[in-house]
Amino acid sequence: MKILYFLFFFLVIQGWTLTVIALSFPKNDTLAVNRPVIERLTGSSIRRYYLNVDLNTRIAFHSSFINKDDAKSAFRLDYIRLQVEGDITDKIYYKWYQHLNRSDKAGQTDNMPSSINCLGVGFLLTPHLSTFWGKQYADYGGFEYDANPAEVYEFSDMGEYMTCFLTGANLMWQLTPAHEIRFQIVDSRSGSAEEMFGTLPANVKLAKVPLGYTLNWNGNLYKNRLLTRSSFSLFHEGQHTHVYFLTLATAWIQKNFNMYVDFMYSLENIDKLGILSDFLQNQDNPERIQNSSYLSLVSRANYRIFPKLNLFIKGMYETASVTKTDGKHEKGKYRTSYGYQGGIEYFPMKENLHFFLMYRGREINYTAKAKHFGVVNTHPQQLSLGLIYKIPVY
Repeated sequence: MKILYFLFFFLVIQGWTLTVIALSFPKNDTLAVNRPVIERLTGSSIRRYYLNVDLNTRIAFHSSFINKDDAKSAFRLDYIRLQVEGDITDKIYYKWYQHLNRSDKAGQTDNMPSSINCLGVGFLLTPHLSTFWGKQYADYGGFEYDANPAEVYEFSDMGEYMTCFLTGANLMWQLTPAHEIRFQIVDSRSGSAEEMFGTLPANVKLAKVPLGYTLNWNGNLYKNRLLTRSSFSLFHEGQHTHVYFLTLATAWIQKNFNMYVDFMYSLENIDKLGILSDFLQNQDNPERIQNSSYLSLVSRANYRIFPKLNLFIKGMYETASVTKTDGKHEKGKYRTSYGYQGGIEYFPMKENLHFFLMYRGREINYTAKAKHFGVVNTHPQQLSLGLIYKIPVY
């Protein structure tokens, strides 16, 4: 325990020292312009609309502990993604985002490496209508989901477990300057059904054409003060086997303050999210769980106390339930998760580089029905000091 306290106060002192030093930086520093590395090395301006290369990174020193006698500390490269994009013409553009610290195993369905988040070509059909074909974000909506993944220190359960990148096509219609409608059709999964679900129940007959359909509305109201990200998705997994996913999200934006609230709900005839199956599916019960539901409520608030200094807090409340009693699982709630985060971020330049000191914790509680399967309540916590930088390479 003494070691844990020492690490805590060491990181706090280091974080405030870093902040004090950073606040002494001159306002007009030579790195205040968002220029690519190649330009700084050559002294010339060569960044072009047809090729932009960025390296999205997050690295930090983490001190993690679950119990009072269990503490681990290490430096870790949490996130690194190569982002290449540009315009081929004024009506054709492309994107290639590759997560460099993820597996390159190709999915059996889409034949895409799992490390590729986005790869495809977009077309501007009219000034208000566009389409994108290839691997892409599923248009679920929600502000945590839409955020730069490097800047999300820890996702909610829903954000962590859902399949975010799928292959297909979307259609984007800028109905008015304040309202955008999106429709998307994608593969329901990247890999095979066996890879995603494991052993299927005998009564589940897989779909020959497993697809997902999403309708999304993005709003921008009250002079950019009120933003919305809402969607409804239906994934066809098999005969009478579907997954329904609803997102309702709102954000309020002011000069020095902003916050969002995301509500997400998933109703699943087959446990696609997989949180329940993680502990209910075992050697004694090898079949994938059926009739599950998940609820997630996530909110984050930011307050710029100084132009370069941001304070933030984030809270999460989530549940996992079985919606219908079968021969192995009783109907009811099995898992409740409470997450909380808070910290300070320092932005020394006009670029997107920033340092952070943050604490996060999560309480995962299981009901008596879940504990029958051998799980116990946990309370993981972590203190982190690090930096996030979307490096403009070219």
